[in-house]
Amino acid sequence: MAKTPETEHPVKAFGWAARDTSGVFSPFNFSRRATGEKDVQFKVLYCGVCHSDLHMSKNEWGVTQYPIVPGHEIVGVVTEVGSKVEKVKVGDKVGVGCLVGSCRSCDMCSQDLENYCSKQILTYSATYTDGTITYGGYSDVMVADEHFIVRWPENLPLDAGAPLLCAGITTYSPLRYFGLDKPGMHVGIVGLGGLGHVGVKFAKAFGAKVTVISTSENKRKEAIEKLGADAFINSRDPEQMQAAAGTMDGIIDTVSAVHPVVPLMNLVKPHGKVVMVGVPEKPLEFSAFSLIMGRKTLSGSGIGGLKETQEMVDFAAKHNILADVEVIPMDYINTAMERLLKTDVKYRFVIDIGTTLDRRMLVIYFTKSPEEQHPIKAFGWAARDVSGFLSPFNFSRRETGEKDVQINILYCGICHTDLHCAKNEWGSSKYPIVPGHEIMGVVTETGGKVTKFKVGDKAGVGCMVGSCLSCENCSNNLENYCKKIILTYNSVYHDGTPTYGGYSDILVANEHFVVRIPDNLPLDAGAPLLCAGITTYSPLKYFGLDKPGMHIGIVGLGGLGHIAVKFAKAFGVKITVISTSLHKKKEALEHLGADSFLVSTDKDQMKAAMDSMDGILDTVSAVHPLLPLISLLKSHGKLVMVGAPDRPLELPVFPMLAGRKILAGSGIGGMKETQEMLDFAAEHNIVADIEIIPMDYVNTAMERLSRADVKYRFVIDVANSLKAA
Repeated sequence: MAKTPETEHPVKAFGWAARDTSGVFSPFNFSRRATGEKDVQFKVLYCGVCHSDLHMSKNEWGVTQYPIVPGHEIVGVVTEVGSKVEKVKVGDKVGVGCLVGSCRSCDMCSQDLENYCSKQILTYSATYTDGTITYGGYSDVMVADEHFIVRWPENLPLDAGAPLLCAGITTYSPLRYFGLDKPGMHVGIVGLGGLGHVGVKFAKAFGAKVTVISTSENKRKEAIEKLGADAFINSRDPEQMQAAAGTMDGIIDTVSAVHPVVPLMNLVKPHGKVVMVGVPEKPLEFSAFSLIMGRKTLSGSGIGGLKETQEMVDFAAKHNILADVEVIPMDYINTAMERLLKTDVKYRFVIDIGTTLDRRMLVIYFTKSPEEQHPIKAFGWAARDVSGFLSPFNFSRRETGEKDVQINILYCGICHTDLHCAKNEWGSSKYPIVPGHEIMGVVTETGGKVTKFKVGDKAGVGCMVGSCLSCENCSNNLENYCKKIILTYNSVYHDGTPTYGGYSDILVANEHFVVRIPDNLPLDAGAPLLCAGITTYSPLKYFGLDKPGMHIGIVGLGGLGHIAVKFAKAFGVKITVISTSLHKKKEALEHLGADSFLVSTDKDQMKAAMDSMDGILDTVSAVHPLLPLISLLKSHGKLVMVGAPDRPLELPVFPMLAGRKILAGSGIGGMKETQEMLDFAAEHNIVADIEIIPMDYVNTAMERLSRADVKYRFVIDVANSLKAA
């Protein structure tokens, strides 16, 4: 049997880890190796929070190994040393930065440039020489080879000094290597964040003239009066940039966002150097001409070797160079990450590990398993990681409260959202996750104050199970737009426990969020109406596209689109289906009753239909062009988005202005409208076209759904196929 992180080594360790791409941290038991003959074991006292920690916890660079314990700005006190350790002794203050290993024999390592070794081992989320995963400094204890340990000067504070182990060496090293450390030189620092503010301090200590270059005018005072920069340039101001052209010997660019490089190249003198230390996620554009004409250099630099890191720390102690920090407790880390994402920190978070990392947090977080949280035993299928693979899962539901309805689930539709959430494609999944928000069943128990239902009634639950019920939106029966909406699954309920959806045998919900199912509406084919139905019915009603004789376009003929056609026909409008797939034409016209069909890739068809439609409902979730759709609208026409592409769409503004056209969005509907929609569907015999599947077919169904291989909605026969493990 493979060993767990907690059992693979003999030294017990405790920290906080992210377990999936949500990047959410929680307490984590693991282990460290025994202190080898060249190893140093130390108690971690402080650890800085680097922007790399945020990227890695969310796997934004695609290399993360979960569970991940970040942290590579680590300082503490030695508690044990191996028999051959020479640099430090028990009681010494030490630090560990971004590296804990390298080959120690290549050309780079022999030049004290372990940071460029092809076999470097990062402090966290890497594989160590023994084959186990490295864990970083968001933890109580570290064990590292003494070669990768930095001795800590006595006069250098541990808390404000910790960020020097990444931000410090990242800016110190290029200043030294590229010869920008000479007194009187003119050095530009681009960006005034965690890296930039430390870069200013080092450059000033070298005696350079320092100009801060930033897009944020509000940082001018801070740069000059607090950090001691000699000048400040607002890079958005062409006059300021022109005035400074050709004046700088070198620039350290610390910005990690995509930004133009050519204006920076123009600031340096001939033979000047622009050195990139920030890592934008997409390629940058630069002009070869701007390099050629001045024999200028565009370079990169990544941290520094261990010898240089020790030199940097000693230099910092001598010149009193520290990071500006906000010290935080360990359990603030998730909030800190949210703030870091918004650059809401000046300039570096540092975790007080020594006094705030408490093993009792593990008890607080994981006192009860999903199976033990509530008294009612429940069973379903859950995804446990980003593979999205679903398997049997025992959990529990709360007792039926006085306003609650308990439902025996009979059918549950499969929405494309279930696929996105199971794989965490939207970055918000909390595992284990039991999907399903198109839930149909029969009431088995009601609370003492329930008035809408009795035992034996047919009932349904859609996309939400809670809201504040007091805000303006809730007061207007728009619970779907409440800021405190509680989703049917992958959300947190009022009692602090996770919500689990309808791929399960039983559900308990407040009666306000339960809908009555009309007697003549089939439970199986009616289930998808609780998401796909209300998603299309609501915008047709709200935007006034339900008037007989209107001409409405429906973009996409899938789970949403085919139901939209049915509702629009019931309203008495003329319907044109717009699709990239010609083979759907017969289905749209003969089976669903659409009046016409447009192939959106056929320019002649699209041109012939220009200015003909009162409104369009766009159900497509893939990235697609909007201009052809906008062109189909009459003046004052409305294009309403109900599909959610995973990337931004391009919006041509002029065609909107020319016809006073409207682009809008719509998300499901409130509870009152959902009940109205079901009653309307029952009256007009509107149901989804479905394929009924057993519960154990769900993983195959998800694969088919990802290929759009379903006509048009899968529905799980929960009652007849969900078997307890």
